[in-house]
Amino acid sequence: MPTIRPAGEADIPILQKLYRQLALNPDDHDFESSAEGALQAFHEIKAVPDYHLLVAEEEGAVVGTATLVVLPGIARKARRWAVIEYVVVDEKHRSKGIGQALMEYMAEMAREAGCYDVMLSSNKLRKDAHRFYERLGYRASHEAFHKFPE
Repeated sequence: MPTIRPAGEADIPILQKLYRQLALNPDDHDFESSAEGALQAFHEIKAVPDYHLLVAEEEGAVVGTATLVVLPGIARKARRWAVIEYVVVDEKHRSKGIGQALMEYMAEMAREAGCYDVMLSSNKLRKDAHRFYERLGYRASHEAFHKFPE
C-alpha cells in the first residue's frame, strides 16, 4: 500500500511530470508550468484552508497525486462539500491500488470534514478513468459545463 501525505515543495518537479500525463494528446501543453510558476502556485495552494494537495509514495518515490478541496456551503443544511481534482497515477504504476488508496483517503477526509457530497469531473474521453471511479462507487449524475476566459 502506498503512503499518502501532503505534497511538499520538493515534490513540485514530479507533480509537474505527473500532471503532464493528464494531457490527452502530446501537443497539449496546458498541463505544463514553469518552475517559478509552479512554486508560486504551490505557495498559494498551501495558503488556502482545506485545500489538500496530496501525493502517494511507494518505496520513497512519488507515484501519484490528487487534490481534495473542502468547501463551506449554505445549501444542504449549511454542510460542507468537497471536490476532487487532478487525480493521476504515474502510467508505470497504474492498476496497483495506488489510485484507489488516494481516492479512499480523500473520501475519508471528506467524511471527517462533515461533507455531504464529494464530486469530481473527468474528461468524457477518459473511459478507463470512468470505470475506475464507478468501481469505487462514484456515479455519473450531472453534466459538467466549462467556459474558459479568453
